[in-house]
Amino acid sequence: MNRVACTLLMITLGLLQVSAVHADCSDKRGQGMDWTGCKKTNKFMDGSDFTSSRFDRANLTGSKLDDSDFTGASLIKTNLTRTTVSNSQIVNADMTKAVGYRAQFQGATLTGSVVTKSEFSRADFEGATIRDVDWSRSELGRVNFGNASLNQVDFKFTNLARARFAGARLSGVDFSGAYTYRTHFEGVDLTDVTLSQQQLDLACGDQATRLPEGLTAPEHWPCKE
Repeated sequence: MNRVACTLLMITLGLLQVSAVHADCSDKRGQGMDWTGCKKTNKFMDGSDFTSSRFDRANLTGSKLDDSDFTGASLIKTNLTRTTVSNSQIVNADMTKAVGYRAQFQGATLTGSVVTKSEFSRADFEGATIRDVDWSRSELGRVNFGNASLNQVDFKFTNLARARFAGARLSGVDFSGAYTYRTHFEGVDLTDVTLSQQQLDLACGDQATRLPEGLTAPEHWPCKE
């Protein structure tokens, strides 16, 4: 082995050792902890302060995390399947490639965060506050955004088939390239969103739906399920 290869190997081993030191699944929950790759399924952890903590590749399936603070947390590739995170603060967090099938985020605050390439099919964000979020290239089929406030949210190339926005307030939301088959916009004001006529033709709405300038309501509205 030449000197360069030997040096690279030593650096790699050193990084692995550092990672192993910081990731301790036995650590008690709290600020700045590292649960990278840890299994914390079906745990009751409501009201936790997870500020600046790491959950990368962790499995939190079925756990209760309501009323918790995830400010500055890293949840890259975290498994949040069927977890409850209602009324929690998720600010300036990284949730890239996170999975949250049927997760509960009712009343949560999700702002200044990255949630790209994630999968949250059938998750519930009823009444959530969602602002300055990059949610592009994600799977959000049948997600409930009812009565939520969405401001400056990027849904570019995201699957929103059968997602529901009833009662939601949308401002500066970008649906460019998003799949909107049977996406429900009944009674929603869409005048301040980026949406094409083709996407609108796939979606559902009614007489109370307000449309962006230049777009017209499809003849099949309201949809018959």
